[in-house]
Amino acid sequence: MINAEENAQSAQNMREVLYRAIAVPQSVSGRTQDIPREAEHMGTICAAGPKACDDIRSIYLKLPETTRAALVQAQGALERTVYMANDGHNTAFLLGYHRPHTAQEKLCAFSGCERLRNGLVEYAALHAIHDSHTITVKTEPGVYTEQAMTTYDGQSWRVLGEHDHYRQTTEFTCGPVSLLNAMHRLHPQMAANRVDELHIWREATIAVACEPYGLALSAAKRGENPRIVVSKTGPALNPAHGAMGMIDAAMSRDVQEHFATEARKIGVPIDITSFTAANVARRLDGGHVALVLIDEHVMHGVTCPHWVTVTGELADGTLLVDDPWIDEPYGETLVDTYQLPIRQADFDLMIHYDEPASAQAMVIL
Repeated sequence: MINAEENAQSAQNMREVLYRAIAVPQSVSGRTQDIPREAEHMGTICAAGPKACDDIRSIYLKLPETTRAALVQAQGALERTVYMANDGHNTAFLLGYHRPHTAQEKLCAFSGCERLRNGLVEYAALHAIHDSHTITVKTEPGVYTEQAMTTYDGQSWRVLGEHDHYRQTTEFTCGPVSLLNAMHRLHPQMAANRVDELHIWREATIAVACEPYGLALSAAKRGENPRIVVSKTGPALNPAHGAMGMIDAAMSRDVQEHFATEARKIGVPIDITSFTAANVARRLDGGHVALVLIDEHVMHGVTCPHWVTVTGELADGTLLVDDPWIDEPYGETLVDTYQLPIRQADFDLMIHYDEPASAQAMVIL
């Protein structure tokens, strides 16, 4: 005989759950004090139409503090989506976001009814994969399970796993850290640390950026067999006065010329050729990894030379990238930057920093 309590539980389990995904315009901050003003002007800033604007306005007023705080934090160039589940009595929320021109969605900041948690995470993953540019969905620890999780199809989940992805500890050591992460990928017993990060920077810097010849010399010094690929001869990074990452134009030019001379002297192979993302992928054959110079503007909205490590590719050619830079002020963690999938068409947008004044550049290990 079924008692009243079991009847109520059965009815609750059978209750239909409605799910929604609402994209948040970048011009919307989400701060509590901004909501009235943003609601008033939503019709002019929301390109998705009046219905979507009404959705965003109503969702903002309902968001619990946990999710709202994460939404406020996820600023910059991050593309944000609020996921919502409602069974007629209870509500749950989840925040998803990703960098522009990447194929990953991170889910974080769950709040609301615990009974709706798993269904909402699964809905958000399927929505991101089926209705957007996403290939991989990852969750922060505690969102779906106690560990960080990842899925390619929205149904089969696996633990993201422990890894030794090392992040840069300064504003300007992306090159040394990309090299250290590449070496760790080839030799797992070699763990990156701040001492080596700063040591390599001192060896390879042109004050304050690092360029391919200096990084290749540091790699060779540590037993690697680097190959340099640059799209032109001469300084790889524009040494003009005021160029990004340069303190002194003459010094940066002279140091680059010295590094290039030393690289040739010790026999580092140098290919002078432009390249595409497809060329980068081919260079990975045989278990190689690539340090690639990119323009941060595409992912972060800020023009700056930046080094990343390309470690492999998926079956469809999507590149897997370890980025040493984590935008902690915007809520990013290692989950955002470790094995970041980037389609080749998007990577092609990134690998032309300051051309033609600067060169395309990569170092193959």
